[in-house]
Amino acid sequence: MFHIALLVNPVAGLGGPAAMKGSDAADVLVRAKALGLQSKIPEKIRTILDALHPYSDQLCFSVAGGAMGEDYFSDFPDFSYRVMHSPNEQTSAEDTRDSVHSLLPLKPDLLLFAGGDGTARDVCAAIRQAGNASQVCLGIPSGVKMHSGVFAITPKAVVSVIESMMQRKLVAAVDAEVRDIDEASFREGRVVTQHYGELLVPDDQLLVQSVKCSGLPDDEMALGEIAAFIEEESEDDCLYLLGSGGTLLHVKNVIGLDQATLLGVDAWCNGEQVGTDLNEREVFDLVQQYQNTKLFISVIGGQGIVLGRGNQQLSPRVLSLIGVEHIQLLGTQERLLELNGKALCVDSGDDEVDRAFSGFQKVLCGYEDYVLYEVRYVA
Repeated sequence: MFHIALLVNPVAGLGGPAAMKGSDAADVLVRAKALGLQSKIPEKIRTILDALHPYSDQLCFSVAGGAMGEDYFSDFPDFSYRVMHSPNEQTSAEDTRDSVHSLLPLKPDLLLFAGGDGTARDVCAAIRQAGNASQVCLGIPSGVKMHSGVFAITPKAVVSVIESMMQRKLVAAVDAEVRDIDEASFREGRVVTQHYGELLVPDDQLLVQSVKCSGLPDDEMALGEIAAFIEEESEDDCLYLLGSGGTLLHVKNVIGLDQATLLGVDAWCNGEQVGTDLNEREVFDLVQQYQNTKLFISVIGGQGIVLGRGNQQLSPRVLSLIGVEHIQLLGTQERLLELNGKALCVDSGDDEVDRAFSGFQKVLCGYEDYVLYEVRYVA
């Protein structure tokens, strides 16, 4: 039997659509509910369990209780599982660490956790405290920031890794970095990141994301050309949505956004800023007000993930409303070269959107300078 330990941070990712830049704040659940936002984690876990269902007689699970694991098996009675930790009603980082401590003595083949960098940090701390650096772990991407290199690209990629391990294929293992940023600084537009250790993860470059890389100084001229081209080609009465990241901050500054944000989604029309640090509902409402909308998103250096990391305000309904044909990727040639030939990836949370966005896409690299680069939907 292949033994999987599963634990879930049930509030992970809720801070993204709420434009909170993370989910560590104590009131994240209250604020998310006020905006009518619901966790995407049940859907992700369901995707994984559904795909693993054919192997139900070859798998056994050890899980944390309630919303931290147990609840997701109510629709999958064929799976064998046992509950190892009963969390508090309002879960906390302490529950994550306690769950890890209860699961490690069972020596699972794979410790699977759903969350973001904060969850990865808690898992790493518990494993380090237990002195069990040989435990193989893998993150289900469910948080907002996810700078760490311990997450699969998508939930379906998690399944592919598990299948490879179950079939005894030669899956490499690497010590991947766990990194996290201070959310208070993050909300102020400052990225203060820190290394918290490593987790041993099954390594497949197509399925497990890399640690985020920052843009290089050599990019400056190309960034200026990208910004100048966008400004000169802008159309009257067109809503321009500008996503997060350093590349787009440079563009925002050049075209004159007075309140440009490094880590948020801003809006621009007819030479004026018409939206600042928008949450998911605000983006959706604003797009509905305009007949013509264009969305610019940038390539994350090192990872190549263009949707589903740090820009969850761009939800599937927002992306469907805008239309794939109105989404433009930005990335300097230097940043694309950092990918070492890996395809770009999408993880919007919606298979239809991800499929529509896959294939060879134009990436704006300079002044009227595009390259074709593959965007891959990881099924």
